[in-house]
Amino acid sequence: MALREVLLEQLKSVHDENSWFVCFNYAVRELEEPQAVEKLQDQAHSIAEIVHHLYFYNERYLSRFRGEEVAERPRHYDTFQNHGQAQWHSRVTDFQMVMTMFKQELLFCSQEKLEMWAETLSNLFMHNAYHIGQIVSIRKRNGWWGMNPVVKG
Repeated sequence: MALREVLLEQLKSVHDENSWFVCFNYAVRELEEPQAVEKLQDQAHSIAEIVHHLYFYNERYLSRFRGEEVAERPRHYDTFQNHGQAQWHSRVTDFQMVMTMFKQELLFCSQEKLEMWAETLSNLFMHNAYHIGQIVSIRKRNGWWGMNPVVKG
């Protein structure tokens, strides 16, 4: 499998196609804002905060990948907070759009650029998978997850 195909496969796995683990679209499916913002005392972050964090990093790395300037943030900038006050469904849509744009960039970028960015993108996609797993764990712990198997492997 060529590098482009590997990265596109990783992107699909974290964005919109269940594989060895649950993709983002499935992890947040049918989740409403009251559930997304709920945070138990022993829980570090709510699902909404995790999605803000994912959007923050993926949007920044997409901009960097495109060669766009990315504003620096203060050292202790909290990437889990909703700084723009985006509504839950809007933030989910924002993240989905970033993933779709990433797919387009990966499809059409040069092989040289792909090779230069491969390690960074692979790590970004693994970072996404980790946090998507947190979303699924929170949903399971709170009883917001069905019993049907959704992954293969």
